[in-house]
Amino acid sequence: MVLPLIFQEVLAQDLNLYGALLIISYFLLGASIKYIDDAFDEKTFPRAIALILAPLTAIYWGYIMALNPASALLLTAIIIGVLVKGKIDNVAFIMGVLCVYLAFFFLSASPLDFVAIYPVALITISLAGVLDEVGNDFVDKNNIYHSVKYFGKYIHLFFEYRFVMKITVFLFALFNFFAFMYFFAFLAWDIGYALIMRYSKYLAHHRKFYYDDKAINY
Repeated sequence: MVLPLIFQEVLAQDLNLYGALLIISYFLLGASIKYIDDAFDEKTFPRAIALILAPLTAIYWGYIMALNPASALLLTAIIIGVLVKGKIDNVAFIMGVLCVYLAFFFLSASPLDFVAIYPVALITISLAGVLDEVGNDFVDKNNIYHSVKYFGKYIHLFFEYRFVMKITVFLFALFNFFAFMYFFAFLAWDIGYALIMRYSKYLAHHRKFYYDDKAINY
């Protein structure tokens, strides 16, 4: 099916505007995913909103994947990373992943192009995502920040903010596997994710859970 989306027209007319819209879209996707995740795992956001947000985010995720093989590559690698580590463990995420690929295959003219174009990048970036998830779990469960002298703080921050995947995506962009705007879009995804993560930690620190009678009504 030919993709009748406004992004295609924007791309043809103004590459800079397309890049800006792409970066904003990735930012919103990253923020939304973390919101949904913490609604279930940390209980800092309402699950009812997360269940509504999940399919909407998934459809838009598939929509962005369908725009370009590079987006399909990066957003699939993110999903593979969390899937392999067993992080897709609640009904909202399972429903979300199904909606992503239903939307992607419905909207994309050639849904498997990204696998043919970027097979090495897909495997490598996905493995980087798995390493990030393993490292993130490790620093969450161990007091690396304080127990390891000199480098503990940096090891903790490196995996808390998932730098293995960032570096890997940067290197592929550097060697012209895809345009640098996709690296910046990927960074925007991470920034959106990190901002919601920090806000969620703030809420948890102040015991402001969505089900708490004393919590602010979000």
